[in-house]
Amino acid sequence: MSNIGYYTAASGVISYQYAMDVTANNLANVNTFGFKASRPSFADLIYTERNNNNTETQFGHGVRVQKTDMMFEQSQLRETGRPLDFAALDEGFFAILTPENNVAYTKDGSFIITKESEAEDAPWLLCNSWGGWVLDYDGNRIEVPFKENAPMEIDDAALTQMIGVYRFENPYGMDMVGDNYYIETASSGPAQADEGAGKKQRWLEASGTNVANEMTKVIEFQRAYQLNVNMVKTHDELENIINNLRN
Repeated sequence: MSNIGYYTAASGVISYQYAMDVTANNLANVNTFGFKASRPSFADLIYTERNNNNTETQFGHGVRVQKTDMMFEQSQLRETGRPLDFAALDEGFFAILTPENNVAYTKDGSFIITKESEAEDAPWLLCNSWGGWVLDYDGNRIEVPFKENAPMEIDDAALTQMIGVYRFENPYGMDMVGDNYYIETASSGPAQADEGAGKKQRWLEASGTNVANEMTKVIEFQRAYQLNVNMVKTHDELENIINNLRN
């Protein structure tokens, strides 16, 4: 008995399990500011050719996850009133120097300030909740500006101008690396500082997860997963019946 049916169904089980994991991650981040949902795309695993009436026809067998696309469309903006909250508009990203000393990019503009060291005269720097330093347009850490007549009151206008916003020729080619971070790749092209890019203070970009769409995908992927599981079980049962008859 041919095993094509078995491996076709088995590949479906693996692929749709991955799709459910991606969807579950999207739903888990429904309240994460700046989060962008992912969407897996599928392709045939292998092809066979058959000659029908002197015409060669390709038949696909099995399925594999071809790639996982990031959905970078602008999400809804939410006003917070907090002076250290920023939204990078359209396809702009904030640059972050991570604790591992790598530059990553994010849409999450919920920032805080912290002193560079415990020294009394140490500068106050802008960072995020993950301990990464926010960078300016030149790739340098940002020393928080304060008003001259109010030493502990942040100069909002000056700070807004200092925060760097970066763009990519192909943002969909970026890789997600965790903590709501993305990194540039050969496909995305290098980051380009864009001083004309829009950004809004006291606003944050909401999660890109659409709960209704994701729940629809959960049902779709669960049904496809269960169908393939049933096909594997049926093929296994038929294989056992044939082997018993041979004996």
